Amino acid sequence: MRFTTAALRTGTMAILAALVGVVCALVWANLAVLPSYVVQADGHALIGDDSLAEAFSANFWFSVLAVLGGVAIGIACWIMLRQLGWPVALITAGLSLLAGGTCWVVGELIGPGQFEQRMAAAQPGESVRMALELTTPSALALWVFAAIAVPLFAASLGPDLSPGEEPQQRRRPRDEPDALSDDAFAPTSSLEG
Repeated sequence: MRFTTAALRTGTMAILAALVGVVCALVWANLAVLPSYVVQADGHALIGDDSLAEAFSANFWFSVLAVLGGVAIGIACWIMLRQLGWPVALITAGLSLLAGGTCWVVGELIGPGQFEQRMAAAQPGESVRMALELTTPSALALWVFAAIAVPLFAASLGPDLSPGEEPQQRRRPRDEPDALSDDAFAPTSSLEG
């Protein structure tokens, strides 16, 4: 694969990775269950014990989407860039970080907004949802692990390619006998006497 082709495909994959991140952010913002604080008459806020357990929903859904989005990026990278050889793993890692970072930033932007500002403006009796935040940034590693797994498994299970070599058909011509068929062991001439 020529450098210009590889650069063009990598640029296309970067745009695709950013789009995957945006779509995952939209899904993340809609799936995450955000607990709410209720503002009391004296100005302090309370949250129920059952709602407190929902605080981990944002991290859970981000992690699920990280695995799915990472696998999608890994498959796309393997299809588009497998002729590059080992650099496809590095490119895949970078693109998955781009998608994960995009999902994180866009998700927090489209979430309900800054919790402190909304809490300060809340009236007594009003319910204020927590902000959509990723409290475990290590979940970004899931994007990378899921994405890298695809080209690593595909490379280890697929045919061995030299750089720039396309996979070849594994079919034999119809008139050529199979090495294990009975036709391969048929005598070429008879020695009857």
